[in-house]
Amino acid sequence: MAFFRKTKDEEEDYEDEEETRPRARRLKDKQSLAGYASKDFKDLKSENRRKRREPKKPWGTKERVFVLLIILLTAGTSATLAISARAWKLPGLPRVKFPTLSIPFFREETIILEGNQDSQVNRVNQGKAERVRREFKEKTKNLSGVYGLFVIHLDNGFSYGVNENETFTAASLIKLPVMAEMYIEMEDGRLRMEDRYTLKNSDKVAGAGSLYGKPAGYQITYRNLIQLMGKQSDNTAFNICRKLLGDEKIDEVIRSVGMVDTSLEKNETTPKDIGIFFEELWKGNIVSEESRDEILGALTDTIYEDWLAAGIPEGIRLAHKYGREVHVVNDAGIVFTDRPYVVVIMSKGVVEREADEIFPELAKLVYEIESGS
Repeated sequence: MAFFRKTKDEEEDYEDEEETRPRARRLKDKQSLAGYASKDFKDLKSENRRKRREPKKPWGTKERVFVLLIILLTAGTSATLAISARAWKLPGLPRVKFPTLSIPFFREETIILEGNQDSQVNRVNQGKAERVRREFKEKTKNLSGVYGLFVIHLDNGFSYGVNENETFTAASLIKLPVMAEMYIEMEDGRLRMEDRYTLKNSDKVAGAGSLYGKPAGYQITYRNLIQLMGKQSDNTAFNICRKLLGDEKIDEVIRSVGMVDTSLEKNETTPKDIGIFFEELWKGNIVSEESRDEILGALTDTIYEDWLAAGIPEGIRLAHKYGREVHVVNDAGIVFTDRPYVVVIMSKGVVEREADEIFPELAKLVYEIESGS
């Protein structure tokens, strides 16, 4: 009996143990579910509302309008900068112009200046001028940027232009008054053209010209510096001469010539100012005839004969100065026909490849109408 009693007790203990295990497991499961619920399910009780994280709301009307305005402002700024880089002139479109406040009496307009000539010659010149201006505008209207023109008859002073009073980047045309002032210094006894200058590394300016490649200690005459400025538009030669003369003397010759809209500091000028320089140089009003001829010699048969010179027939002499910067191509000089004339073509905001192609056409246009060919 004891044996069976023991066995019964053991069976009861076993049953108690089996009953205990499911209860522990159920308790553990309840705890796990409670933890899961606390992590992944919202507590919807009103008293715990502040503790709940609100879901992210979609953009409202104000946010959408604000983002749209930012996008429009960015696009508008980009477009404005792009058009301004082309001097507010896009291909095939009229130039964007802004209203300006001006007194009617002093308003600007294109004026054709008349020399001392009889009425018949005057009518012929006026007719040529109108034709050149009309065809010049026609050829450039579908191009990017702005083109300027100025023409002067050296025999009678008759002149005309397109955008001739507008300011353009001078580029290397600013070297012209520097070349003239070097000869003024020579004529006044302050400079000997055959004296030699010793090149320093600090003189060197990259870009146009061969002097940049010469070693420090290289010696060159002042006359050859001027020749390099003319033939090669040499930047290092220009830098040497500018430092030698000083900006004050260069500004003085600019004013004395009558280049009222030209700035050495800003590297700015107008087609009309450049035309005036060549006219005054030709007349001998800047330097002597001997010095004038040396300057014009330095400006003849340059390394830049693919622009104005390309539009003028072989055998016709052209003494000219070429200049170029980003979106800027300029060329100006004297065409030595039977009736010599000055032609200045300048540009800004242009596609340089377009300018390279159109310059010979514009030079040819002016030459054919002026020479009657």
